[in-house]
Amino acid sequence: MDIQLIPLRAAVCSERSTTLDVLVRITPPAPEKTIERPQLNLGLVIDRSGSMGGQKIEYARQAASYAIEQLLPSDRVSITIYDDQIETLVPSTLATHKSHLLQQIKKIHPRNSTALHAGWEQGGIQVSQHLNPEHLNRVILLSDGLANVGETNPDVIASDVNGLTKRGVSTTTMGIGQDYNEDLLEAMARSGDGNYYYIQSPEQLPSIFQQELLGLMATVGTNVTLGIEPQAGVELVEVLNQLDVTPNGRFRLPNLVISNPVDVVVRLKVPAMTEEVDLCYFRLSWNDPEQPQEQKIRVSLRLPVVSAAQLEEFPFNSEVRQQAILMMTGRAKKEAVRLVDGGDYDRASLLLQETKQQLLNNPDLPMSAPEMEAITDLEVQLQQRDYNTYRKTSTHQSYTRAFSRSSGHVSLLYAYRKGPILGNITEDLGVDAIVNSCDRDLSNSGDISSAIHQAAGPELLEECRRIGGCEEGEAKITPGYNLPTPWVIHTVCPPWRGGSQGEEELLAECYWGCWELAVQHSLRSIAFPAIGTGAMGFPPERAAEIAFAQTSRFLLTSSAIGSILFVCFDSDTHRCFQNEFLKISGL
Repeated sequence: MDIQLIPLRAAVCSERSTTLDVLVRITPPAPEKTIERPQLNLGLVIDRSGSMGGQKIEYARQAASYAIEQLLPSDRVSITIYDDQIETLVPSTLATHKSHLLQQIKKIHPRNSTALHAGWEQGGIQVSQHLNPEHLNRVILLSDGLANVGETNPDVIASDVNGLTKRGVSTTTMGIGQDYNEDLLEAMARSGDGNYYYIQSPEQLPSIFQQELLGLMATVGTNVTLGIEPQAGVELVEVLNQLDVTPNGRFRLPNLVISNPVDVVVRLKVPAMTEEVDLCYFRLSWNDPEQPQEQKIRVSLRLPVVSAAQLEEFPFNSEVRQQAILMMTGRAKKEAVRLVDGGDYDRASLLLQETKQQLLNNPDLPMSAPEMEAITDLEVQLQQRDYNTYRKTSTHQSYTRAFSRSSGHVSLLYAYRKGPILGNITEDLGVDAIVNSCDRDLSNSGDISSAIHQAAGPELLEECRRIGGCEEGEAKITPGYNLPTPWVIHTVCPPWRGGSQGEEELLAECYWGCWELAVQHSLRSIAFPAIGTGAMGFPPERAAEIAFAQTSRFLLTSSAIGSILFVCFDSDTHRCFQNEFLKISGL
């Protein structure tokens, strides 16, 4: 487990006290070889109350079916359905007869009221009957309504969830639509060491289940806590994430997932120092499904001591600045929800405006633009008195920012510039770089490459010849010359050979190669064509799936790029990319 300590400034002062923000980045190790994932012990708990009628129940069935399809024969699963009555549709069983499980899911139909607590409780019982500390044991609760039958007190329900967590069974909650209690589902997820999802449209359900299961199968650490121990007169001012605190004063973190760093921003007050010493200890502890004992690691923060004049020569770290501002933005959203709950709409609106102004004051930070779009949407909802949507959107954004992974889920939708466009990638798109889908010689042949070279002028082709070519799946970067975009990133996509000769993996590598170059050159926004379609022969539907899957994965692990735009040349390809975008956004 790697822990980086990234200070706002890489020194402290000998003449006066300083306030120092420190980004604590926890990066789970990448597996050195293919590893067997831990066995899963899942309890699917599905709301079948009357409000789940129509599309909701259909997509819930699709999502549950997807979950079943991903299981191995050694995994366990149970299916509990609830309205005002609880029914164990499938008692906990090995996933050896998937066809039978899928047939049972087809029988789920909406009925009456919502006994949410009792449904969750029965799902927890099913998981607990086969509890194994070496397995990943989780209840996944889906609801679209209020808990209005049986136990309805959110504090009691969250306490019960926490009790189950202590016994080794975590809880993830999924709220769909506008009528569920977001405070309850968030509290259950926080107490349950799981995740909380706000699903605006039922079309999102299959992709959300996919995200949840992929994260669960890549989990390498549970029951994660961070201890912060200031030394030498240093004071802990605050942790900018809105994290729960354990009884012994440690901060509870989300599960550790391969390829998903976790960021915590800590604000320290450092007195005037006379010599270089340890300023603060950070102690991380977690449970590894493959290890019998709790895992622990400790790192210390130590910085050089300089004069006040010398300190001014040290630059501010832009990544720490960005994460601190994003955490404060999440806090502001949460406070605005509290103001709206109290009927103080004007102060809530003013707080959102002030928060947006702070982002405007930091235009150099990649995530400022998408966060401003997110706040603008909240302002519109507030102005239209759409308090239900506003509250759910704001609460979920605040929650996901508090449990920050490097860029978090909050800005994912806004980073896509709200959908692919039909147009010409050589136009002025307001981005730092455009991507050119080209051949290995980086020539000007092909529709996209020809259009880019024609707009850029002959200097681009001369530069490409100097580079000397590029292999499939790789990327190279050049200036944009006469283009309205400063940079062009060239990548080589293989031709479609039916999908069985590694071309899909190479297309995915094209995207990652482009992002690596963009990050290296501090580019904050990028526009992609529909790589692989056209002359390369990729089916547009499959090219779109790969594009959004890989791009979403990047955005959820990096905050270096704030805006990503897809530009499609023809209407058929645009339709495929738009359909894929709608799946992830639920618009």
